[in-house]
Amino acid sequence: MEYYGNTLCISARELVDKGIMTKSCYDKAATRGRLDVVRPGKGVGCYALVAVDSLPDTYKAKVEQIYPDASLGRLKAWLKDNFVVDQAAVAFFHDKEKCGVELPPEKIKEYVNNASVLNACIRLYNNAKVVHKTMGEKYNWEEMAQAVDCSRDLFAHTLPASTLRFRKKVAAYKRDSYSCLISGKFGNQSGFSLRRYYNRDRNRGRCVIPRTRDRRKRPSWQSA
Repeated sequence: MEYYGNTLCISARELVDKGIMTKSCYDKAATRGRLDVVRPGKGVGCYALVAVDSLPDTYKAKVEQIYPDASLGRLKAWLKDNFVVDQAAVAFFHDKEKCGVELPPEKIKEYVNNASVLNACIRLYNNAKVVHKTMGEKYNWEEMAQAVDCSRDLFAHTLPASTLRFRKKVAAYKRDSYSCLISGKFGNQSGFSLRRYYNRDRNRGRCVIPRTRDRRKRPSWQSA
């Protein structure tokens, strides 16, 4: 198995040689357009590549039995393609009054990356069609946490590696938005300032903290 561009593929030879499907079945499916042959096997040293996601479910299940990490590969590729820097998070963490503490540049970058990765994970959770293509019948938290952990260097994030802690972080983020990403090493100042700022502006008839009820400063996963 290999990627062709951003598409996870399996060669026609692997499909036949590993007993996933017979050559006659492959030829018929390819000829009738039932398979997405992203690269035809033409030319010296060139072999046909088939998009794994285009395989019928029966054959795809066989592929995943032979290559158990195939779904993880698809998930990592989806995260890479759907990672978008959260500009609302950039504005929030640069604003001392909003986040309750003056953050150093490296922490701002870290927290923005964390928010952006979480946004992508939540968008996937909310899209049943994409979940089916990348994970199967239902959202797999263990695979999601593993894919996020494997993408640590790519996105420069510091989200938890364990499935349980990752799920708790997602829940906290959905509940408290950006404020839950601020490290506890900043002490109670951050939390106190956040509450004070939120309450003060609520009395003015405004809500600037990007919580669920604030439609103007929602994370990108909420406004999608």
